[in-house]
Amino acid sequence: MYKQLVAIILASFFILITLAGCQEPPQEKSANTTTGQNDLKPSLKKAVKLVKKRIAARTWSEIIASGHINAVKLDWQLESALPRAGSTGAYHSTLLQGFAQSRGLTVTWHRVSNLAAMFEKLSAFEVDIIPRHLTITENRLAKYSFTYPLLRDKEVVIAKSGKHDFNASAINNLHLPIGSAYIESVVSQYPHWNVNVVKEQVSSQEMADHVAQGLSKYTIIDGFALETLKQYRDDIQSVFTLPKAINLAWAVNLNNDSFLHELNEFISVHHVMQMIEPERTVGFKQLRKDKLPLRVITRNSPETYFLWRGELLGFEYDLMRKFADIHKVKLVIVVADSYEEMLELLAEGKGDIIAAGLSRTKARTKKITKAKLATSIRYNRVKEQLVAHQDGELINELSDLKDRTITIRKSSSFWPTAQKLAKDFGANIVIANEDIATEILIAQVADKEIDLTIADSNLIAIEKTFRSQIITPLTFKENVPYAYLVRQNNPQLLAYLNEFIRKYYRGTFYNVVKNKYFYNERLQKSHKKHRLTSGSILSPYDDIVRSQVQPYHFDWRLIVSQMYQESRFDPLASNATGALGLMQMLPRTAEELGVKDLKDPEQAIASGVQYLDWTRNRFSKDLPVQEQIFFSLASYNAGYGHVKDAQRLARQLGLRSDRWFNHVEKAMLLLQRRQYYNKARFGYVRGREPVNYVRDIHQRYLSYIRITD
Repeated sequence: MYKQLVAIILASFFILITLAGCQEPPQEKSANTTTGQNDLKPSLKKAVKLVKKRIAARTWSEIIASGHINAVKLDWQLESALPRAGSTGAYHSTLLQGFAQSRGLTVTWHRVSNLAAMFEKLSAFEVDIIPRHLTITENRLAKYSFTYPLLRDKEVVIAKSGKHDFNASAINNLHLPIGSAYIESVVSQYPHWNVNVVKEQVSSQEMADHVAQGLSKYTIIDGFALETLKQYRDDIQSVFTLPKAINLAWAVNLNNDSFLHELNEFISVHHVMQMIEPERTVGFKQLRKDKLPLRVITRNSPETYFLWRGELLGFEYDLMRKFADIHKVKLVIVVADSYEEMLELLAEGKGDIIAAGLSRTKARTKKITKAKLATSIRYNRVKEQLVAHQDGELINELSDLKDRTITIRKSSSFWPTAQKLAKDFGANIVIANEDIATEILIAQVADKEIDLTIADSNLIAIEKTFRSQIITPLTFKENVPYAYLVRQNNPQLLAYLNEFIRKYYRGTFYNVVKNKYFYNERLQKSHKKHRLTSGSILSPYDDIVRSQVQPYHFDWRLIVSQMYQESRFDPLASNATGALGLMQMLPRTAEELGVKDLKDPEQAIASGVQYLDWTRNRFSKDLPVQEQIFFSLASYNAGYGHVKDAQRLARQLGLRSDRWFNHVEKAMLLLQRRQYYNKARFGYVRGREPVNYVRDIHQRYLSYIRITD
């Protein structure tokens, strides 16, 4: 009987998943609405103001009067990659936002699935601009106006890394996405090449994936895009450069001269600023006068700076963003892999401040002074603590460490403490690999893979919200100071930093940020445990969920299971990152989906269902139907980009990239390690969280099926 029940549950599950993957894609939405609004219930549609279709482009005066610029971007740009030099998605979004802010405007983003749809929206006057690296071609010039070129580039043929006998006189197996300017370049320069047109418009990243996987032998991308890809991957290479240079610019409608003039004026200033040498050591007052960005050197970690669901977060990042806002300067983050690299970047003038949770020790101060660097006053205090498993042998005093094993990196600031414990109390010290971050060592203690480690109290506070098994039986040092680092020849910046610390340290803003990252356990109310029986109502929102999932063909019980995981059915739930409501959506993402009030259960559920559908559609073309929901849930939790990184890593490790359990989930866990996330487009991710998220929702969903069937 038990085997029959399990078979019925699994059969039901896969039938439902099959239905989930077979729906028609949503139709294009009406003008002046963002994708997803027409799928909302009638009560929500009333809040959406539809206007008559325009017959001409909005002039600059009309744009100013409206207070916003209508811009379009691709679905895959819903989340930006961790900013890197040349990251095109972040580059255009940031640049247009900068233009809008300089004119007292905001940007309203419209989303489409491909490049052709971008031009359709522009032609229909539904948007004012396409802010994207667009190649200026003769065909496009006949229909649209372009800004001053943002970049002059050359197109390159790329192939899988390795030996290639590329022959420009006879090339086959060249794949190019439909509608791309690359096709026009080939037709005009190499008409004898055999081009295979990919029927879907995909990104340079995805075309590079096709080449790396052997699905295509060659493709063409911009040289700018190639340099970006090469920063974190080594499975592709350039084999040929097309000789004709191309100009890349933004597109607006023909004859919209007033808007074009404003854009060109801004771009001209932007180009002048870009000519500044990247290595500079000017004082802070000169930096502000020349409107140069403040470059903050940090590391990619849960304590300092990371990407979550498309939002840039981190304790150090939030503090530096506040400092930059106060002084009205742009903030640029420079990510380093090690403490030594941070010092080198600062000394060489490739950054202005190090803000990376660095403790100010005697040994470090001596080295810092020798390198002609200076430290700020203390902006944070932490404790240096031992991390142990709650089920391990009791540790009440230092003598209890005899014959216990402490795993620590030699480059860690805790290394001297570990050495003293070995010498004075008989502890065994194991040197951890340098690519294993302290948060990973804490996870290994929680999983009983290692005995003990040492960490600072801030990081331990973060990890305790995820790992209830860890304890801190001993504190070795109290009041360990954290400080910023600057060059000695930049006393102005040091003075402003110290002023910032004196004003905000332990104040309201500082405490809110510190609580956000180190002490907030999602602030969820404790909930009573109800035993569900056959025929039970799963949640107070079952009827709303049933109505919202119909256009998307999700099983309503899956969404209820996810809702419980996100908010425990609390419509006012919020977390430290700013996510709100039953489905814990970020307000910025919800607005792009046409949802305004995340405290309203109906709108909150609508936004969650739409976003899950968006992630599923992004995976639909390259995954078995039964796997789509697992990847979609992982993307909902950690972000689509992180899951794509894990897929690529899985292929490199010989695992299947189209299977979640025991394959891509293993790669996701590895993206917590420096040696892997350094080569990932989206950087560090707390991989254990999406892994547990998918498993928990899946198991609860199967239970819901058993209860309700």
